[in-house]
Amino acid sequence: MGTTATDPTLATLATARAGRRQRLLAGLVSLVFGSVTLALLPFAAQPILPMPGFVPVYQAALIVVYGLTTYLFLTQYRRTRSGPLLVLGTGSLYVTLVVLLQMLSFPNVLAPGRILGGGPDTTTWLWTFWHIGPPLFALPYALMEGHGRSQTVAPGRVAAVGLLAIAGTIATAALTAVVVTRYVDLLPKSVEGDDYRLLTTSGVGPGVVALTVLALAALCWTTRLRTVLQLWLAVSLLLLVFDNMVTLPGAARGTVGWFTGRLEALVSGFILLGVYLREVDFLYARAEATAREREARRAELQVARDNLALALEAAEMGDWELDLRTGTSRRTPRHDAIFGYQEPVASWDVEAFVKHVLPEERAMARAALEGVDGTGRLDLNCRIRRAGDNATRRITARGKVYRDEAGQPRTVAGIVMDTTRQHEAEERLNQAQKMEAIGQLTGGVAHDFNNLLTIIVGNLDMIVRRPGETQRVERLANSAMTAAKRGAEVTEKLLSFSRRQVLRPETVNPNRLLKDFRALLQRAVGETVEVRFGLDASLDPVRLDPGQFESAVLNLAVNARDAMPGGGTLTVKTCNAHLDADEIADRPDLRPGAYVLVSVSDTGHGMDDATRARAFEPFFTTKDVGKGTGLGLSQVYGFVRQAGGHAQIKSEAGRGTSIELYLPRSAEKAVEPRFDGPLPLRRAASGEVVLVVEDEPAVLEMAVESLGELGYRTLTATRASEALERLSGPERVDILFSDVVMPGGMNGVQLSVEARRLRPGLRVLLASGYTGTALDEHGVPADLPLLNKPYQRDELANKLRVILG
Repeated sequence: MGTTATDPTLATLATARAGRRQRLLAGLVSLVFGSVTLALLPFAAQPILPMPGFVPVYQAALIVVYGLTTYLFLTQYRRTRSGPLLVLGTGSLYVTLVVLLQMLSFPNVLAPGRILGGGPDTTTWLWTFWHIGPPLFALPYALMEGHGRSQTVAPGRVAAVGLLAIAGTIATAALTAVVVTRYVDLLPKSVEGDDYRLLTTSGVGPGVVALTVLALAALCWTTRLRTVLQLWLAVSLLLLVFDNMVTLPGAARGTVGWFTGRLEALVSGFILLGVYLREVDFLYARAEATAREREARRAELQVARDNLALALEAAEMGDWELDLRTGTSRRTPRHDAIFGYQEPVASWDVEAFVKHVLPEERAMARAALEGVDGTGRLDLNCRIRRAGDNATRRITARGKVYRDEAGQPRTVAGIVMDTTRQHEAEERLNQAQKMEAIGQLTGGVAHDFNNLLTIIVGNLDMIVRRPGETQRVERLANSAMTAAKRGAEVTEKLLSFSRRQVLRPETVNPNRLLKDFRALLQRAVGETVEVRFGLDASLDPVRLDPGQFESAVLNLAVNARDAMPGGGTLTVKTCNAHLDADEIADRPDLRPGAYVLVSVSDTGHGMDDATRARAFEPFFTTKDVGKGTGLGLSQVYGFVRQAGGHAQIKSEAGRGTSIELYLPRSAEKAVEPRFDGPLPLRRAASGEVVLVVEDEPAVLEMAVESLGELGYRTLTATRASEALERLSGPERVDILFSDVVMPGGMNGVQLSVEARRLRPGLRVLLASGYTGTALDEHGVPADLPLLNKPYQRDELANKLRVILG
């Protein structure tokens, strides 16, 4: 579940913009009171009828108005932490206290005589101080709010700063009381009885007016009266100016000017209170609307929850939520049913979940659950042991972390579903795809081999029927030999794709191999295709099987030729490259680092997205069924992967194709170029004896006859145990020539180890066409020469020449 954050910038009178209607109303109030003030100025000194009780009622009303305004300002400061509002609140508090002191200074109001002070001078000076209060506090407010600057108090210091400001204000009011009572004689004389004409002539009254006008001008200039509070604060100060303007000419209590001034002062104080009371009414209306909106949303949320519950039930998913602090959880019945409980269990936590996970997967599950703090999400697939029937089921758990205001994980909520049937369906689909792929493979291989066998069988049949014509027999035998070599190439492709062929890697410079291979490459693609090379002279060496590398490049060239039936350009480039972790994120078996890039590009018709996505797939081909095995690119892919590298395709339909082979850079030095010329045929020099070990009779017969033609004497064995018996005897054996894969529990590599133990100087030559499972994935040791099947007599002679030196 998510967290609902309240808006910390909820608009108030202190921040809400003053609209056109507000400004018109403020202007109207100012105009009315200004007109009344000007109209009454000529009559300001006229006395009015006595009004008993006016003073205490008036003073009490002022105290209530400013007291409530103080409370509203300070409350809003506590909520918004606004420094300017604290200034206004303390200013309103000061006025409240001074008006209260002035009320105590009037004679016969609350008690016989005066409670505070000894005469009218104290009362008049208290009037002066309370009129100084509003402009004196409006000035710093205007400066703090100038140009829209926001000044707030730190959250942890709101209460302390507020209490300190209130204490300072009370102390200031107390100091004012001391000054106007004990030291009033030191202040300028401002009243004689009820006549306060001296207030004007001494300059105190005009000074108060000037201060109020200054505060009003500063407020208008710095704030431009942007907010509702600033607008009505300006109106309040303006009414105090009108109060002073009509009070001072009256020059005595009980005059028209004095009475009018008292009313304007009361209205000045009431304006801000009235505006705030209007805000309370507005906030109440907004709260009602919010409550109705929340009720509507609650109803919508309940409907959404009901729909979600129905959807989860239909999808057989369980809903859960785990409190990370308390360990308590909320779950739907479907959640517990997935784990094999007919009735909801009393409690559920991480340990209860882990206990259901199979032992071999618990560490993985616990790591996923503990890692949600960092990742913020849970994505777990594992197997569980269900309660009750102990059935093994596959489940998927998805979840999301919800954090508190401090950013700490609070809860994890999500879903869990039983994916056993889905997994079984995927396995059935994979099996069906494998069978389809095997069908594609068998169709292509059967077609190719049937064509080759037709040539071989037909030619041999013609040789058997008419063996006397030497030239004809030689021609038919060469044709059969060519077909047999093509069959060997097909099996080599199969082994290369499956990464089961025996590699003889060397540290080489790919540039040298490509240069030596260029003429053959040009012949393979034909005259209509131009071959271009772009080889990096500073290319790093790589470790690979040169023959397999050349075969891979040849495969790519032939594919490129087929993609350019009308001719085009084939470009082979090399350069040093670096693969970052992001580039091979989907290949965890690869390591980031230095590679050598070999790219083969063409200008052919390219591949669409669907073809490009499947180009490296086993047995995939765009040819018709039976027209090829689909091993071209997959054979290249198998070779590159076996070399520890990476292959990728860049292609667009109609814009050509580029196949990139990333081969790991080798830290070794490249070997010297090999001598590729024909070696002289090596025949037996002194009657060397070869022990031939082969379980296939026809192959054994062929090997014995070939060795005989080369002048070697031969001994034979059909299994390793028989060969060891011969080696244990007195017969001369110079070379052990053994197949790698044999029945009887011992393969050719193991036989060679035992044979050398019996005869330390024995030379060994192995022959194999497939070495994957027979050698337990360890391959043929590098110190053992290997002859790949099928082989010819000359290839056998060359290998014997090597091992005999």
